[in-house]
Amino acid sequence: MKHLLFALLLLGFSSFGQESSGFILNTGENQLVNKLPDGRYTLSDEGASYFAKLSLDCASKSSPHYYFRAIRKKGDTDGPKDVWPSFYGCYDWHSSVHNHWCMIKILKSHPNIPEAEELRQRLSESFTAENILKEVEYVRSHENGLFEFPYGQSWALKVADELHSWDDPMAKEWLQNLMPLTKYIAQVHTIVWKQVNQVELSGSHDSPAMGLSFAYDYAVAFGDKKLQKVVSSAAMKYYGNLENVAITKEPYEYDFMSASLLVADLMRKIMKPEKFVKWSKGFCPDLFVAANVKSPLQIKRSEKHDGYESHWDGYHLNRIWCLNGMLKSLPEGTLDESTKKEWVKAMNDMWDYAQESIGKGNYDIDHWLSSFSVFALIGYD
Repeated sequence: MKHLLFALLLLGFSSFGQESSGFILNTGENQLVNKLPDGRYTLSDEGASYFAKLSLDCASKSSPHYYFRAIRKKGDTDGPKDVWPSFYGCYDWHSSVHNHWCMIKILKSHPNIPEAEELRQRLSESFTAENILKEVEYVRSHENGLFEFPYGQSWALKVADELHSWDDPMAKEWLQNLMPLTKYIAQVHTIVWKQVNQVELSGSHDSPAMGLSFAYDYAVAFGDKKLQKVVSSAAMKYYGNLENVAITKEPYEYDFMSASLLVADLMRKIMKPEKFVKWSKGFCPDLFVAANVKSPLQIKRSEKHDGYESHWDGYHLNRIWCLNGMLKSLPEGTLDESTKKEWVKAMNDMWDYAQESIGKGNYDIDHWLSSFSVFALIGYD
């Protein structure tokens, strides 16, 4: 998204890092999902264990890692764990951060799974005060303080948001230790979005909508009125007048998220429900007509699922989480029964398609799609 990148460069910031009824999927005898009364999938205990294993493995694996080929200088003896003592695994910093969110969410929502103690131990290792202070120093001192902004930094805010709503003694300690990092990131969001006047739709790491959405959740959770106001003003400025978005043209290039539905996910948070209904019907009218839903929610299939093609899997999982968010915010009766059934069928089909690639031993897939899978189903529970 050239307008945001250009604006940040003008501000003296460097560029972002680089990286987008049906059957119920089973692994062996274990069923990953259960069905809610309306037919949507939700995470089962077996699914929680399955994704916990993937995220635990990923979060503790420092190789392969982009650090060795992208930013490690000749003669350096440090490895990723020396550079990022908390978020060293999962191939890159942002994937490690959102896998930590995933481990927290699984432990919080499925506390009795066999992996629970290992999850607690791994999170305790990451969220020490000393480790987090080293993470803060790195983020502040690289890319002019915009290391992994907005994507990775916003995921760190989501980690704090998840911990904040958990009444657990260890979670409270982890959150206290994490706060120096998230307070810095909240400050960055407060400064940047006031200075960027125009953005473009993006489903990649530079997505303003995704960054603003998680920043807003954090602001509400922690009572940060200043950040909340900045995010709301920016969202209305960028997206308040958008209409008839070409959602059927997604994904763009190497998007791994839905550029359009990320915007809807943001706007549902900052708008009152009645206003959001009016806005969303202008934003994508076809989503609200049963006969037309299949067009904007069609699955973009790829026979190949690894490498960049795995972005399409993440893209569909992100669509599920955005649609689940919209269902939480739309007043009852906004969708008639037949239209909601089309939404649910599309969401479940997207899940089944994306899961074709996960857990098959492809690290370029598993290092990020485990957390996307969990967020798709229960991110907004």
